[in-house]
Amino acid sequence: MDTIDNITAQVESDFELEVRDELASFEVLTSNMRVQDAVAGLASFHEGLDKLMALRSSVDKPLFELLLRRMENYLTDLTEPTDDQIGDIETFLDLMHGILDGEVGGEVNEAEFFRSLPVQRPADLEDFQHLDLEILVVDTNKTAARIVGRELANCGYRVATASRSFEALELAIRTRPDMIISSGVLDEMSGVDLAAALAVIQLTEAIPFALLTSSDSNDASLKRLPSSVAVMKKGDEFSNDFAAALERFGIA
Repeated sequence: MDTIDNITAQVESDFELEVRDELASFEVLTSNMRVQDAVAGLASFHEGLDKLMALRSSVDKPLFELLLRRMENYLTDLTEPTDDQIGDIETFLDLMHGILDGEVGGEVNEAEFFRSLPVQRPADLEDFQHLDLEILVVDTNKTAARIVGRELANCGYRVATASRSFEALELAIRTRPDMIISSGVLDEMSGVDLAAALAVIQLTEAIPFALLTSSDSNDASLKRLPSSVAVMKKGDEFSNDFAAALERFGIA
């Protein structure tokens, strides 16, 4: 047992050293981004984030994993960061330090923590009613997920994405989004399977779920779809179907 504990402690120590090294690099990058070419700095940020994403599975740090997920979503479509957006990146870095130093964690509610993290907002957000609604987009096609997520973010919604069905299950349970939009075609599970699974889990049964599909509503593949699920068609009808789903679920 001592040997296992020693190995675990060594893995955690190595993880912390590597993360702190990346954090030091990130902090230099953010400082340079304020006075030099912010666009060029983003490429290095993506490289460093990829390293951290690869390391996250080696240790049990759930808040750190959620933070990396939100940061990855934040940086995905960021092209020419403003001072405010660089400030958001600095917030992520400060929280990473807090998690490593034990200042952030303990009894923190994961869903509340996830919602507190910065997200991309439209530049003219003041023209929108402030929205604090979290929508989880599930699609194995990351490009498709980004397109849907971008459209939702432009409307002021907070968006997270999952590219695997089991990843979506875990994220839904941990973060309790206000709505889930899933593609009908996923991986080992279909979107119908995912909807059915979430509908019988106590923690997620009340979360509004919308299935994004190209199938007609009477298609045989949708027979097992829970009656509570809204069906949205891909393509030009998406916006109207999304608005109808929001009205159906009583979401602002």
